[in-house]
Amino acid sequence: MEQKLEFIDKGRCGSIIYKDEKGEIKVSYEFGGTSVLVFIFIPTIEEWEIKTSRPLIDRSRILTFIAEQSIKEKASNCSYNIKEDYIEIIQTSTINL
Repeated sequence: MEQKLEFIDKGRCGSIIYKDEKGEIKVSYEFGGTSVLVFIFIPTIEEWEIKTSRPLIDRSRILTFIAEQSIKEKASNCSYNIKEDYIEIIQTSTINL
């Protein structure tokens, strides 16, 4: 099974479900304001293995996929920053939601 995302929209917030051959990881998101379009809330380094049942070595790869695929599917012409406990999707020009 390849990596993919499922989006569950609930107005100004919702969930993103990351899926691959090992299972699913569910994270939540909330729309921001000004230049940050969306905050995607993620487990910290300390929480990662407990909350995801995945090795820490997979964290960067999975979070990068979530950020890049979210932009591809929901927010073209945006960029992202991965922080300790959230991903910022940053508006850089016109958005196609």
